[in-house]
Amino acid sequence: MKKKSCIVMSLMLSASMLFTACGGKETAQETVDAVLVDAQAAGRDNLVLSNEFVGTVSPEESVYVIPMAQGKVTETFFEVGDEVQAGDVLFKIDDSGAQIQLQQAQLTYANAKNQADSALTTQQESANMQLDMSVSQAETAYVQAQVAWKNAKDAVDELEDAIEKLKKQIKQMKASGVDEATIAEAQKTLKTLKEQEEQAEMGYNVAQTAYDTATKAYETAKASKSLTQGAVLNDTKEQLGTSLQLAQLGVDSAELALSYYSVTTPISGRVIGKSVEVNGMAAATSPAYTIAAEDTMTVTFQVSESIMNTLSKGQSVTVERNGAEFDGTITEVGNAVNMQTGLFQIKASVKATGEQLPSGVSVSISSDTYTAENEIIIPYDAVYFENEGAYVYIVKDGHAVKTYVTAGIFDDTRIQITEGIAEGDIVVTSWSPRLIDGVEVDAKIAESGTEAESVAQ
Repeated sequence: MKKKSCIVMSLMLSASMLFTACGGKETAQETVDAVLVDAQAAGRDNLVLSNEFVGTVSPEESVYVIPMAQGKVTETFFEVGDEVQAGDVLFKIDDSGAQIQLQQAQLTYANAKNQADSALTTQQESANMQLDMSVSQAETAYVQAQVAWKNAKDAVDELEDAIEKLKKQIKQMKASGVDEATIAEAQKTLKTLKEQEEQAEMGYNVAQTAYDTATKAYETAKASKSLTQGAVLNDTKEQLGTSLQLAQLGVDSAELALSYYSVTTPISGRVIGKSVEVNGMAAATSPAYTIAAEDTMTVTFQVSESIMNTLSKGQSVTVERNGAEFDGTITEVGNAVNMQTGLFQIKASVKATGEQLPSGVSVSISSDTYTAENEIIIPYDAVYFENEGAYVYIVKDGHAVKTYVTAGIFDDTRIQITEGIAEGDIVVTSWSPRLIDGVEVDAKIAESGTEAESVAQ
């Protein structure tokens, strides 16, 4: 912290006293002039402090490309320093074994599909045969019932005609005077016909009911054929579909395993490491390539706990290297102290490429740390420090009044005052060896960036 020396003793008065040689009966005293000082009204303002740190650059994202399969490397396509795009094939591994496994899985699926198609066809034909037989039987019963109904109806109609004719004959016989015996015989025949008619109507009603039943049975059989046929086929398809799904899973699994033999990069960036060569072995336990994304870089730096408490995610920083500046944003504020350094780790994302900020170089980082908003801010030179604390001189009634204050944050020119003075107080901003508590002052007051001379009364 910038320290000031305080002049605690100064010339308070310049006086000379003259005494008469004969006993000092006369005394003379010189008048002391007021101390000329600069002053300023204490006002509210903002004060922001920025700190600088040293950090190290690294890629914001880097990945180790580890193959999912192992075997002899047949081709490589990129070397250290090359740029790659996401999805580029980095190298290939001998996939002859995987090709055979895929062919076997495809044959298994083809065989399962043929068996399923054959079983489905057989099931369909059997179901159709059974359903057709049921429909045929219902149709035969329907036709028979229809014939019986027609015969019964015809019998009733014939008996009705015969009865009507006989009634007319009996009527004619009575009108012609035919003997009673003949008429009686005719009436006896009419009675027999009526009895036969009643029986025929009963038979007709039975035939009608049978016909209606057969009609409904026939329609039901035809509808049932469609529904039952679909249900049977669906059940069969579900059963066969399970075996086909298992066979398809075998194909999918073999295709996925085959894809592992062509190793691709998951991100775009630059190759910064390579550990595989043609005819060498690639293993699923060690990185084959290391890819760094260099569109955005990360800067890592260390700060004290007090500084760490002023930083937050999303806060802006400025990164400088060789005179070039880059904007950045804090992405990580560490909450664990480094036991060796006693500092906390901070990371910031910087809008710069790997060419502008190469990985591993040191850079300067600056960021706002402490902020005082709408606080009492006065010139730093107005504050003095001694063992008892910080103090300023306030102009009151034309005199300098020593006033102790509590200081906050400060920079080279301004300082925050949290206690001791209020907004509008006239603060002495210049130094004089005659400036002490209670001395009369002639203050030149500057307000709002302009100066106006006046004597504080």
